[in-house]
Amino acid sequence: MKIVHRDLIPDGPGSVKMVPEEADDLWLAYNLIAQGDKVMAVTVRKVLRETASGARDAERVKLKLEISVEVVEYDKEGSVLRMRGKNILENEHVKIGQFHTLEIDLHRPFVLRKALWDSLALDILHQASDPTASADLAVVLMQEGLAHIFLVGRSVTITRSRIETSIPRKHGPAVAGYEAALNKFFENVLQAFLKHIDFNIVRCAVIASPGFTKDQFHRHLLLEAERRELRPIIENKSRIILVHTSSGYKHSLREVLDAPNIMNMIKDTKAAEEVRALKEFFNMLSNVRILLVLAMDLSMLKLLMNKWLSKHF
Repeated sequence: MKIVHRDLIPDGPGSVKMVPEEADDLWLAYNLIAQGDKVMAVTVRKVLRETASGARDAERVKLKLEISVEVVEYDKEGSVLRMRGKNILENEHVKIGQFHTLEIDLHRPFVLRKALWDSLALDILHQASDPTASADLAVVLMQEGLAHIFLVGRSVTITRSRIETSIPRKHGPAVAGYEAALNKFFENVLQAFLKHIDFNIVRCAVIASPGFTKDQFHRHLLLEAERRELRPIIENKSRIILVHTSSGYKHSLREVLDAPNIMNMIKDTKAAEEVRALKEFFNMLSNVRILLVLAMDLSMLKLLMNKWLSKHF
């Protein structure tokens, strides 16, 4: 999230102008905006104009509106944040008090005003402005020729780098170039690792892949660290963990976070706290469903007993 301007008092009123740059920024904004907050942004609204002949034509015009938020919705698939509320900024096309829905998508600036910027709101704002500050788990998901580097923190997962290299097959005429291409790929991943993973913040780095790619890269990483005297890697090699996954794509990140042995190793990270909280929530929902089923079964049993008693006595 790009913070353009802020003018606020902690535990007091204020406003922040911001621009969402990634999908996770919209999710953070969704958690930041509450009922009663004021949001101002440029929007589009259909207005009716009367022509010289007396006919009425619909026209879409750009407006700057500010609403008092009543409902906030986050559309993950469309990467859109929708806020519905009453207009509080006088405008020739929208009366004060008239309802309007503001849509905020990527790269569209908006201003958020709060009567009270409490510690929770300030924490979310800090996380939005510098998401890497809370990302204490790094994950390198890879397979031959493809690698992703993720930083995982409280509520957000940030893709810091995607590395792709064409790797020839091990067999046939192209076998001679296989080792050279693989080493070039590992070197590119190593450079991204050094650029994006800061062990002063990251408490654990996971290298995950199908097959032996993770082991080969790990060996390359440690050998190059010794050869080039890369102190951040040498001093933190015990905090680098290898994990098996089905692929090097983002969906395999769930396999890393779901693995019991990995959860035990990263148990003190913010990412692990989020996973535990989510599992506890789903367990609670499951228990509620069981209680509801039992209650319904008990009610049905009482109904049947009453019917049987009424017939026989």
